[in-house]
Amino acid sequence: MKSAKIISIFMLTLVLSACSTKSVNSPQPQIAKQQINIPINDSLFIQTKTTQLNEQAIFSLTLEQQNQFLLKFNRHITLGFKPHTALYEILKKKITDFTYYGETYNATTVMELNKGNCMSLAILTTAYAKLVGLEFSYRVVHTLPIFSKKDDLVLSSSHVQTIIYDPTFVPDKSFFYLSTPRIAIDYFPNKWNRKGKAYSYNAFIAMYYKNLAADALVEKDLSKSFIYANKAYEYDTKNIDTINLLAVIHRRAGDVKTAEEIYKVALDMGKPNISLLSNYIMLLKSQLRMEEVAVLQNKMNKLDDMNPYQSLGEAFNARKNGNIKQAEVFFKKALKKAPYLNQAYMGLYHIYVKQQEMDKAQEMLIKALEWTYELDEKKLYKQKLYSISQMIAKNS
Repeated sequence: MKSAKIISIFMLTLVLSACSTKSVNSPQPQIAKQQINIPINDSLFIQTKTTQLNEQAIFSLTLEQQNQFLLKFNRHITLGFKPHTALYEILKKKITDFTYYGETYNATTVMELNKGNCMSLAILTTAYAKLVGLEFSYRVVHTLPIFSKKDDLVLSSSHVQTIIYDPTFVPDKSFFYLSTPRIAIDYFPNKWNRKGKAYSYNAFIAMYYKNLAADALVEKDLSKSFIYANKAYEYDTKNIDTINLLAVIHRRAGDVKTAEEIYKVALDMGKPNISLLSNYIMLLKSQLRMEEVAVLQNKMNKLDDMNPYQSLGEAFNARKNGNIKQAEVFFKKALKKAPYLNQAYMGLYHIYVKQQEMDKAQEMLIKALEWTYELDEKKLYKQKLYSISQMIAKNS
């Protein structure tokens, strides 16, 4: 399932990744009562009201939409399907005509438009599960990212699975079960997908609001972005990516002091990631605080990020800024985690061509070809490989 528009911004680097939970549909979980301990400058932003801040509205369906689903669901039950399998079959048929569009919608809008990103589909799946009383969870899955540019932002997408549990399962007390029987609703399954870790229901809601905040940031609506990001933080105060997002928003609004204070809070939590460190480094560079930059840069270089796509995005960012050595480090780091990333091979290819290291460039092209399935790309890579092979032969 491609692109939950769970956005990583690498020029102002963010990671808004989808997460997973085991959650019963009723009663509704409440906002976590955690202390909000990061500095916030509310005076920077216009406090407008928005209906999308209503959690119930995220999963609500109109009466007509409910009846449409229940009619199909009951028909499947009559045919002998288990409830979680019936839900899966309905969704499987629906997504054959689904338009995968990079926006995050609530359940009502997804049904009306029959389009959205994969988080939108996860929200619709949740709405269906809630309607018929099924247990559900969410799981982030790391896939090959899609990079796109919007002004000075580079966006990377991830995707999320929804897990639906078998309500008819009765465990035998004489056996030990690793997991409850379930179905993973994955709209774009791929053997190279890597399953992510599980989070609470609140974390999933927070991710929804982070998506909306990222959309607003792309639109340069800082007030709206702040409202959504702040709401995401209320649901999940320990999420480093949300804190990073709030720091970016403050920095863009001109409050560099508060932005730095937010970064420091995140660092004190002891779980910095590449995105957070990259943004903080950018802030320090703007103030020519190069000694501090060197310390954080060294820390970032040693960071073992389990998600290879973070390193890939950082490599693109470094190359764009002319830091070729740094770009090479991160391309190699991405490949160490995921040797199937042909984007990283091509990134190294371009570096080696500029450095006139043609043997290395040729090697990267060969590896990129191994992991390329698009015919147009294969044709382009073969042309490049032929040209560089001729060049090497001529100079040998």
